[in-house]
Amino acid sequence: MNQKDRYIFKEFSEQIHKHFPKARIIAFGSRVRGNETWESDLDICVVSEYTEPEISDKIRHIAWEVGFENDRIISTIILNTYQFEHGPMSESTLVRNINQYGIAA
Repeated sequence: MNQKDRYIFKEFSEQIHKHFPKARIIAFGSRVRGNETWESDLDICVVSEYTEPEISDKIRHIAWEVGFENDRIISTIILNTYQFEHGPMSESTLVRNINQYGIAA
């Protein structure tokens, strides 16, 4: 992950933790692997205790604001703790890759 992406990830994580202190935040994807192109987004998984629509909306709004300020699109995957650790998604290739290659905040 390059220096600018680390900065953006840090900014995003700090904003999320202001509102959701227990959230787990994990960057993954091409920008973490270092094989991004100029058009790649910054993929971030947010694992929160709850994922009601207003919580997901707040997370997406923060992603838009931080991304806009830094000329980067931030794509979020928002899962609750059960979904990430025990639900069907926990067995998905996506979650396995996040766990294996992701960078936690």
